[in-house]
Formats: sequence, C-alpha cells, structure tokens
Amino acid sequence: MHEEQQTAPSRQKAFSQVLASVIAQVGFLTLAIVVLTLVGGMWLDSRFGTKPLLTILLLIASIPVTTVMMYFVVRRAAKKLEVPTEDSPQS
Repeated sequence: MHEEQQTAPSRQKAFSQVLASVIAQVGFLTLAIVVLTLVGGMWLDSRFGTKPLLTILLLIASIPVTTVMMYFVVRRAAKKLEVPTEDSPQS
C-alpha cells in the first residue's frame, strides 16, 4: 500500500507534464499554421492580384490541417500516458 501511495504523485506529475506539453504543442502548431497561411495567402494574393480570395481560401483549408495535426499530437501524447495492464508484457 505504501508503494501505491508513492506512485500516485509520480503518475500525477507525469500526467501534468504530458498535458502541459500537449497544450504547448497544439498552441504552437495552431499559431504556426495560421501565420504561414496568412503570409502565404497574402503573398499569393499580391502576386496574382486576387486580394483577399486566396488568403481566405487558404485560411479555410488550414482548419482541417490544424485539426489533423492536433489529433496526431494528442494521440502521441496519449501513448505516453498508457498504463501497462497485468496482461501486457513488460519490457
């Protein structure tokens, strides 16, 4: 029982660290995608004289890209949090 009490805070700490990491990664990825989309769209609009059509289209297209990127970041983080069960082999 004493061993279980010691592992609970360490699990909570690991969970908190992974959660903070996911939040930071998702925030950075979202910001990076939006900024690149805006800059790229504005550059393309100035190049082809289509202001603001391409910027708006690229921003709309960035929504599913951002969603998919968030999914993979969260999925990778969830794998780090998996707790081994009694049935799973220990390495």
